[in-house]
Amino acid sequence: MANFLKIPFAYLIAFILLSLLGTILRAWKYRILLSGKLTYKEIFLITLVRNFSVDLLPGRTAALIFYSWLTKKKGIALEEGASSFIISVFYDAIALVLMLGGLLFFLETEISRWPFYVVMAILFFLSALVIFFSDRFFEFLLKGKKLKRLHLAKIEGTIRKINDYLLEHGKNSERLKIFAISFAARIIKYMHNFILFEGVLHLGTGLKNFSLFCFGLAATEMSSLIPIQGPAGFGTWELAFSFVFSTLQLPAPNIKEAGFVIHITSQAWEYSIGLLALAYLAFRRAGRKPRSIQP
Repeated sequence: MANFLKIPFAYLIAFILLSLLGTILRAWKYRILLSGKLTYKEIFLITLVRNFSVDLLPGRTAALIFYSWLTKKKGIALEEGASSFIISVFYDAIALVLMLGGLLFFLETEISRWPFYVVMAILFFLSALVIFFSDRFFEFLLKGKKLKRLHLAKIEGTIRKINDYLLEHGKNSERLKIFAISFAARIIKYMHNFILFEGVLHLGTGLKNFSLFCFGLAATEMSSLIPIQGPAGFGTWELAFSFVFSTLQLPAPNIKEAGFVIHITSQAWEYSIGLLALAYLAFRRAGRKPRSIQP
């Protein structure tokens, strides 16, 4: 409670506004990936649902299920909805790597930087391979019996659907636009979480602390890959947060409590607005159509 009360009210307002701005950008990205087949209002509400469901199951599985189900209800083929979500993850990965690459110049820590370089290089290479060299990559992957040798024969159909989707969305202008939106959304996401972080710890808002926070949060979010999760990510996320920021030697004695405050506050906001969006999308009157404007 003491750590909650440390957050100024203005910080909470800024957190909410930046969170909404990030959702606006993500909805814009998804609308482009779905070729404008949904109205902006519909994809914005679906994105709100996606936001709160990210931590429900490991590896964003729940977010993928909700997103695909809701887009299917709106007339989008299941394969296209799922493919657009999966591809957006690779755009997010490239955006994250470039953001962290820029912040690396301001990072001050005594631990070795080689793990950061290795992880960022792997993420960038895999994401760039899928997005910018998809035709050659999937042609190589689907040729012959490579998937069987890799014990991935069961997902061959899914890989082919993703390949077909990427072939339809292969314009460089579209790729660059989606990347720019992803980069802006990624920065805003880390900024609105940094506001809570700073609201609790009051370490300063300079690039040094922002860089430290971004690397710490990026490492913490990798806890979503752990096969066993706490309810809505609680427990595993806090454990990872405490471990990562202690390793980064953050000069704050209450880092464990700060992790709980940040997670609880962000989840309370995202669940509140996300469940309202889900209720509206799932239970509004069937067959309802917008009124036509008479000339």
